[in-house]
Amino acid sequence: MQSLELRNETLVEIATFLVRRWSENDDIIVEFSDKIETRTRLSENKVILTPLEKRIGNYFQRYRQFRTSLWYEAMRIRFCKKILSNDHAFGFILNTLETRRIEYLGRKIWKGMDEEIIFNYSFLLVARPQLHTVYGKARIVEAFYQYFMFGAIKGEVQSSYFEKIKKASEFGRRIVDEAIEKGYDTEWLEKKVNEIIKILDIDSLMTVPVSLPFMKAGMALTEEELLKFLTVISKNKEGDFGKTDPKAALSGDNVYEEYKILLNENKKSDNKGIAPETIGLQIPATNNVDETKIYDLSLINNLKTKFKEWKSGWKEQHLRSGDEFDEEQFIEGNEPFFSDAKKSIKTKIVILLDHSSSIASDAIEYKKATLALCEVLSYLKVKFAV
Repeated sequence: MQSLELRNETLVEIATFLVRRWSENDDIIVEFSDKIETRTRLSENKVILTPLEKRIGNYFQRYRQFRTSLWYEAMRIRFCKKILSNDHAFGFILNTLETRRIEYLGRKIWKGMDEEIIFNYSFLLVARPQLHTVYGKARIVEAFYQYFMFGAIKGEVQSSYFEKIKKASEFGRRIVDEAIEKGYDTEWLEKKVNEIIKILDIDSLMTVPVSLPFMKAGMALTEEELLKFLTVISKNKEGDFGKTDPKAALSGDNVYEEYKILLNENKKSDNKGIAPETIGLQIPATNNVDETKIYDLSLINNLKTKFKEWKSGWKEQHLRSGDEFDEEQFIEGNEPFFSDAKKSIKTKIVILLDHSSSIASDAIEYKKATLALCEVLSYLKVKFAV
């Protein structure tokens, strides 16, 4: 079942239905973008989501992340007065505090979301950067986010910084708990953000690097590795969620039935009309492929320029013996003096591809080179097979 995928138009319909149901706002529209992080624009009644193919994991795992991300955005629509940009420290910290607040309020209504939230937390942690790759004061903000949201950080920070991060996280939890207990909203939390900024000793307008949950070449995650992340998250979140079974969160049985129904309905829609097999067509199982990532026009054009020498060019000869060369006689007796030698490749070419894990880290570049070679051979009218 997991080899099948839902079309983007089907996903938009599912997302629109779910976000309207969860948020109780029938004016919300949903769209996908691979350029920006998942976000909600309250003034436009719009939710922008990261596409499934850009997320980490197999298709079912990506569907679960998509579904939980959508739930969070629906809760923001329902409970947030405003959503600031994550580009600067002030907005990033406010949105982080709000995530914890709306999560608690949403779980009181939708009690079956706990396992999915824990599962999603694991992938969020996987996608966050290692702290040594974040520079300057932005490292402190990233460490605060990781410690506040996951109870753990990826990498190391100086002990003096860690004390600030720990103090800011504890303060953040206290004010979120107070906001929940007393029914305060976004505007009350917004007034408290400057205190966290003072504790962290950062500028409220400093730029925060965006961390996207996008798939990177070679970024594979086995079930054993994922289970380790789930175990850590389950333990760190026990105070908020109670005891959660990491294996149950990994399996996703409570969502899988829904997922199967959607796939079956999607398949029925695809099978309307003449069956592809009867007219000799083969449709790939994967439909949501973005070929622009591997179609490198610059590489193709450069290869065409180089490979043109196979079709025409000058031939230089070097002889070790023979009569003395009379250049005047050669020039007078050979007209035109320069001649174009047309060449052709009459043999058939077979391209063998390596599908092993050894090229996983260079998979995108590997596909670019293969596609460029195929384009050039076709341009040269050379018969080939892959």
